[in-house]
Amino acid sequence: MKIKLLVSAVVLSIVTIFNGVAFSQIPKNPTAPTTNTQEIEKTNNIRQLLKITGSENLSRQIMLQLVDTLKPQYPQVPQKAWDTFLAELKPNELMNELIPVYAKYFTNEEIKQMIAFYETPLGKKTISVLPQISQESAEIGQKYGIAAAKRALQKLEAEGYLRRRP
Repeated sequence: MKIKLLVSAVVLSIVTIFNGVAFSQIPKNPTAPTTNTQEIEKTNNIRQLLKITGSENLSRQIMLQLVDTLKPQYPQVPQKAWDTFLAELKPNELMNELIPVYAKYFTNEEIKQMIAFYETPLGKKTISVLPQISQESAEIGQKYGIAAAKRALQKLEAEGYLRRRP
């Protein structure tokens, strides 16, 4: 059961990595059907976008940090299990899985615009600071969530829905 929770935590963390990378506006209209050549170009552009943004390297780095964070919480899990788990996480395969998601929400023209942005000095800076922003945001979110949970529990205790533990 704890391993399932661990895997769920890793998957959730990986998914959140990619929410920050492409923060452009989602198109309001679905894309029109395209030809195979257009789909190949779009797929190649998405691969280029993922490469430019360093998504593959970032995902690997975050996976390693996540495992380092989780190890103390699961001391019963042997190192061999962590090593095997990390060996099974293949960022390039994850990138292939992300292509349809980007294709669903962005047109080829939008992908090209994002590539152009990320090749600018501001775009490069965005890429370079995004891991720190993500990490700091996660820490803030965790602290905020804990504080909000404490406040909610206090209110529920005050209203008689919960009893204070001795």
